[in-house]
Amino acid sequence: MSTESTDPVEPPAVVTPAEPEAEHDESPKNSWLKFVIVGVLAVVLIGAGVWGVTSLNTTGVGDCVSASPKDVDKPDGDWNISSEGCDSTSATHRVAAVLANAEDPCPAEGIYEPVKSGSEMMCLMPNLAEGNCYTSGDDGAFKKEACTTESPVKIVKKVDGLPEEGTVCPEGSSELRFSEPASVYCMGVHEGS
Repeated sequence: MSTESTDPVEPPAVVTPAEPEAEHDESPKNSWLKFVIVGVLAVVLIGAGVWGVTSLNTTGVGDCVSASPKDVDKPDGDWNISSEGCDSTSATHRVAAVLANAEDPCPAEGIYEPVKSGSEMMCLMPNLAEGNCYTSGDDGAFKKEACTTESPVKIVKKVDGLPEEGTVCPEGSSELRFSEPASVYCMGVHEGS
């Protein structure tokens, strides 16, 4: 009689040793480097945000603004300037030119107000529109008002460009000419009710 078994014999299991966990090198050099990278990224992001906000708030030629001197006794000092929609009643002026420095003159022909707002120097012109009525305030700025029989000034016509004087405005109106942007406003008296 034989003692051999016919059952298959499984080979012994091979045990592989577990790999040791990778050690994280938290040396002071690596911690300092991470701090510097995070700091530089923060400065770049903050700088980009500040640049974006300030560049969006700049005033350009043709923009309408509400403008008044910060100190009414010093109209040649710094002014409060805020962007407005051109149809807004608070939009007293339009930017005619942005000057490179304070010594640069405003355009030659027209009623321009040279103003300083922060670091910007600009020439403002009245924000006038055809069909609107205006009064002149104590500060000399035209203020839009409802047209009535008492309205002192109505813009009866606006012409782009600078045609020859006396050729574009209806009889009984006077010309207000601007060389930049080239335009003529015909001022008359409101005759409606």
